[in-house]
Amino acid sequence: MPSTSAYSRDYGNFKLLQSLDLKYAPVTVSKWRSEKTGLTVTLGNHSSPITNGYFVIASEIFDDTGRPHTLEHLIFLGSQRYPYKGVLDNLANRAGSNGTNAWTANDHTAYTINTAGSTGFLNVLPVFVDHILHATMTDAGFVTEIHHINSEGEDAGVVYSEMQGRENTSYDRMALELQRTLYPTTSAYRSETGGLLKALRVLTVEQIREYHGKYYVPYNLNLHIDGGVDVEALFKVLNETVEPMILENKDAQANGTFEPPAGWKRPFMETTTAKPNSITESVVKTVEFMEEDESVGELFITYLGPKPTDFLEGTALDILGSYLTYSATSPLQKEFIEIVEPYATSVYLYGESRVNAGEHVVMFGDVPTKHLNELPKLFFDKLKRIVKEEGIDMTRMASILRRERRAMLNRMETSVSSVLADVVIQDFLYGNEDGKDLPEAFDELKDFTILESWTAEQWAALLDKWYASAPSIGMIGKPSAKLAHEVEASDKKRIAEQKEKLGEDGLKKLKEKLEWAQKESDKPIPSEMLTVFPTVKPSELSWIPVETAINNAKNGNAKSDSGDVQRYIDADGVTLPYEAHFADVKSNFVSVGVLFDTAKLPQELMPYMALLQVCLFNLGIKRPDGTELNYEEVINQLNDFTVSSGSKFSVRSCFSEAFSVFIKAEKSQYAEAISWLRDVLLYSVFTKERLEVLIAKELQNLPAQKRDGDQVAREWCNRLCFDVEKSTSEAASLLNQLEFIPRISEELKESPDKVIKAMETLIQKVVDPSVMRVNVHGDIKGLSEPRSTLAKAFLPVKEAVSLDPLSTSAATLTELGKAPSKKLVVVPMASIEGSYSSHAAKGPRGWDHPDVPALSVAQSVLNAMESYLWKSIRGAGLAYGAHVTIDQESGFVGFRVYRSPNAMTAFKEAGRIMRTIADGTMELDENVIDAAKASMVFAYAQKSETVGAAATTAYVDEVLKGIGKDWSQRMLAEIPQVTREDIRAAIGKYYVPLFDPATSIGAVTVNVGKADEVESGFKELGFETERHELPKLGADDSDMNGSEGSESGSESGSEGEPMEDVRSP
Repeated sequence: MPSTSAYSRDYGNFKLLQSLDLKYAPVTVSKWRSEKTGLTVTLGNHSSPITNGYFVIASEIFDDTGRPHTLEHLIFLGSQRYPYKGVLDNLANRAGSNGTNAWTANDHTAYTINTAGSTGFLNVLPVFVDHILHATMTDAGFVTEIHHINSEGEDAGVVYSEMQGRENTSYDRMALELQRTLYPTTSAYRSETGGLLKALRVLTVEQIREYHGKYYVPYNLNLHIDGGVDVEALFKVLNETVEPMILENKDAQANGTFEPPAGWKRPFMETTTAKPNSITESVVKTVEFMEEDESVGELFITYLGPKPTDFLEGTALDILGSYLTYSATSPLQKEFIEIVEPYATSVYLYGESRVNAGEHVVMFGDVPTKHLNELPKLFFDKLKRIVKEEGIDMTRMASILRRERRAMLNRMETSVSSVLADVVIQDFLYGNEDGKDLPEAFDELKDFTILESWTAEQWAALLDKWYASAPSIGMIGKPSAKLAHEVEASDKKRIAEQKEKLGEDGLKKLKEKLEWAQKESDKPIPSEMLTVFPTVKPSELSWIPVETAINNAKNGNAKSDSGDVQRYIDADGVTLPYEAHFADVKSNFVSVGVLFDTAKLPQELMPYMALLQVCLFNLGIKRPDGTELNYEEVINQLNDFTVSSGSKFSVRSCFSEAFSVFIKAEKSQYAEAISWLRDVLLYSVFTKERLEVLIAKELQNLPAQKRDGDQVAREWCNRLCFDVEKSTSEAASLLNQLEFIPRISEELKESPDKVIKAMETLIQKVVDPSVMRVNVHGDIKGLSEPRSTLAKAFLPVKEAVSLDPLSTSAATLTELGKAPSKKLVVVPMASIEGSYSSHAAKGPRGWDHPDVPALSVAQSVLNAMESYLWKSIRGAGLAYGAHVTIDQESGFVGFRVYRSPNAMTAFKEAGRIMRTIADGTMELDENVIDAAKASMVFAYAQKSETVGAAATTAYVDEVLKGIGKDWSQRMLAEIPQVTREDIRAAIGKYYVPLFDPATSIGAVTVNVGKADEVESGFKELGFETERHELPKLGADDSDMNGSEGSESGSESGSEGEPMEDVRSP
């Protein structure tokens, strides 16, 4: 409906185009355009402690130079008003952000910032716009950030290294070939916007400047902002600072406007890209990718869909995709995945908006190579059978529609910022410029209402029109060990020839050029340019309200609030005989979770936990009253009322020995959610037939999982630290499952009763009230009987039990983990280019350790964008990313290198940085410290960004950590008291030993051709290295990483959990 608030009027130069209040969430969306500059602004107003900005350019390109992507990187290196690298990120941190970020897609580049509160956001907004529209794009910045040749004759640079790590992956190779096949040379969608390596090697900064001048103009820029922003304060900044800054530009018109030049064409909508496209006949192509293990590949099948503004048809296809692929009972999963010899381990359908016809891609993951060529035809035949013979199951379709409606409402609580951004960006690119399409774009409820009246014939006709009878392009991704060796040999040859051609003098000049560029890029920022911007104050934040209550176990001592919610719980029935925590937040949904401590499990059962995660919610059930449900009935009934359900190890990356099982549903179905948790935990039935299918999928998924160099490095570092015979999560980790899953697959064939008995014994051991903690999050006071419903519907525990203290990973350390020293594992991998590494040393242990405030600030200082590690490692082309970590539970500090030509050089340089800071040789910049402290305000605020995240934070801090619900606020009060000397001392005490082989351990994954070089480098530093090969797996092998678990629904992991991001490509 139209909005009548302050969000529906003009503000100075900015004339209102559209304003609406969403029908299904307390959000107002408005859009304005400046009559002076053409700049558009969209605002999504909703309650949140975080303000989010997405600044979007429609970035069309007709070649593979990667100029949209390279420009994305150069934007952050300085602007006309702020011509210093690092100004933007330093100011963003002072504004209460965790830095800035960006991504480049096929049709747009988005620059992002998220701040605690809105005051700092409004301060930094003009600076960000200046960087976008008036970037310096210096020669020096191009050398360090985009491409250069180093003194060894090797190609390097941040962007080059990034694309080197991507170009030969299965997804990138398949996607590029799809683009080449689907689009003509007149279409920008054909291009590799990230940049192909051969094109990056000859790209010039002048070409990038030319592209910037054409596309980075105010009338091709949309500022999308969401959160609790004061609209008048926003437009005061836009009218008084941003607009004048734009109009000062040399390209502004004499009449005080910034108008498009003659011949300007709206990207994609008015260029040759807009010409109608079609697939004239079906084709299937094979694309090879680098992989030593040739057992499984991938399959993409792409169709063309409706226009992006055909909202009803688009929603219908999304629903149809869920019908076909969602859950183990979907037609495609039943046909190809839920079988003893699966054709794949996953299938899903996703869409990409394009100007005239969207792309709809069906993706099959982990396809045995023996099935790659036959699977396309089998898939086509299945679709035709559904249309002509089987028809649409309207009971399932009705359930899918109900579930998708719930999921939409849930996303508005858990990820409202992303939902708003997705719609607004698509509207900016492909919608009516006056905002006329926005109301319909946001009116999914109307689409659902219409679709609920569709008949089976209408759904079958939709399937036939867009899929069954439509031509398609199939891309088979085939693993190739030969290609891996060829790429390695070709690159070595090219570099050798390049080195020879340059000669010693040429290499020396290139080294001098790089040193000059680094010096130019790292010129110190004038202090006054930063200090004029105030740092964010925690007192300015508006926290989402959470009130808690506790029902303690017999010996429990967890503390909660003592207000209305506690009184409401106390008045409801008798005390429960086990611990239950309640967090009251404003929500349409209720989440019920049960956390089990697995520390007491017998060692021989620990590896089975990975399998249990897969089994839960995917087995049949036999209730005590004799009611039996097969696995399909269980899945269908769960899907019909839940928002999400699943199981996983750890809570917000802590408590790795804790195993959680949860269901989230509408609050009216609270009792049903509890009953189903009980049934899944107590009455699941393990059968040989069902285990065969589930294990076969896990087996087949393993080869893809072990291609991930970053994950394998972290897994091996964990293996050095944690005892696989003491740690359940380590026993369920990838490294252990690479051996366990193949073995248990064979055992199931030979001795099925033994496997079934192990699983039955395991779940009985897990479901132990003495290690069980229940949590309920949602509108607690809106539930009629929150506590007595648990008593009636959950586990039949008759007597009060004593609760064991929650175990921590510190109790599972190896001898090496207790005293880290010398050991470094090297894992050669054909599937990666470059290297990744993970390192560990002793750190503070305990949630309230007195060293934590200073060490946390030190971590923030070191990891900040354009700070010490960033400049010395990323800026020098030593790695795409590097950061330090703190693990208070285990008592470790860590260092990770992400995508590096040689992780040893990045590690060595980081060690130098730590030592020079600790001994005072390198001065700690007070402005960097202030910015780091301010960015920590964002980190704590983000933990409670949504109602679900706020409830989870209260539960973790009150019950699991025992530090109190107000821990974040208390930490934020301590952080300003941390001094420069405190930081220096913390770095010296904890991070310096991390880079001393005598007190450090680690693991590195590296391309097979570079393994000797990297290993010898670490040996020279003083490490004792061990080389390990990952096991080769057969065609039916699969993957299971015990830390991830099985989940269904629209959520994954803990809401609000901060992500450790490297700036995105």
